[in-house]
Amino acid sequence: MNQRWLLIGLMSLSPALVEGGWREHLLLSPSDPTLNGLQAATEQGRSTTQPRLDTLTFGRDVIVETSLYDALSAEGVPARFVTKLETLLGEFMETPLEFSGSERIQLLWEEDRHQDGSRVGPPRLSYAGLSNQAERLEVVWPVAKKGRVMLFKNETLLDTLQLPVLGARLTSRFGNRRHPVYGGVRPHNGIDLAAPYGTPVITTAPGRISFIGRQGGYGRVMEVEHDTGAISRYTHLSHFSPHLVVGGLVNAGETLGEVGASGVATGPNLHYEVRVDDRPVDPLVQGRRIILGEQPTRLEYQTSLYEVRRRLEQAIGTSSVKT
Repeated sequence: MNQRWLLIGLMSLSPALVEGGWREHLLLSPSDPTLNGLQAATEQGRSTTQPRLDTLTFGRDVIVETSLYDALSAEGVPARFVTKLETLLGEFMETPLEFSGSERIQLLWEEDRHQDGSRVGPPRLSYAGLSNQAERLEVVWPVAKKGRVMLFKNETLLDTLQLPVLGARLTSRFGNRRHPVYGGVRPHNGIDLAAPYGTPVITTAPGRISFIGRQGGYGRVMEVEHDTGAISRYTHLSHFSPHLVVGGLVNAGETLGEVGASGVATGPNLHYEVRVDDRPVDPLVQGRRIILGEQPTRLEYQTSLYEVRRRLEQAIGTSSVKT
């Protein structure tokens, strides 16, 4: 079966009859003074208590009859995951997936919650596996502060996420160029990726949102600060994802907003920058290496896949995991 069969038709397929077999297992995060248990801190001679925040792990194993969207919704899976999968995997699909009732979707994700059960921040997808009788397609999100989203087919790595707009056309590289609006040769501090209005813009590596707003000719801008101190900047957006706030954590592949032409732009595109100490670096060379880290070895990629499968087994039961 062609490797691009998964997601072109996900959102447009007819409603489904869903048979879902799943069990849920909650795993507390490792001991961390900021996340696990009640903390006591002394301020001006008195003790204050911070509420406990636990990280819970959820797994689902669902048989899909006709519609993946309806299948996951019926099993309580966050609806935003369908859009996320569509964004990341749409590049690899050539024909729509026609469900025959033998397809199986398995998901693993984490949520931060207070003791009263209320969720803090958005859920974070760690793994998605779609199987039929012929092949298995798997997506693995990084758990470290550095890392890449990985796509596997039958345990073979197909690709990793490296650019913030999938399917875009590179129209301008880093370096000096003639400005398309003002004329004259000027430094171009990033790269331009042309894509239709509304195309999702996704973060290229884990980090913390450091800015949301407008910046002059950049128009609508979102910035993400990474563990290395580097900042990735996404500009000319048409709008921002409404659930994101300054200070919030984002994983690689998280949708930040959509392509637009806000600010000074000749058409819909994403101007993407990577900056270190407020100095721009080439996003396709130094920037990629800085925020994504060095290229992992084949063994490290495989280890990441096997580790997340192990966690999936803990979440939904060994007997439910298809390998």
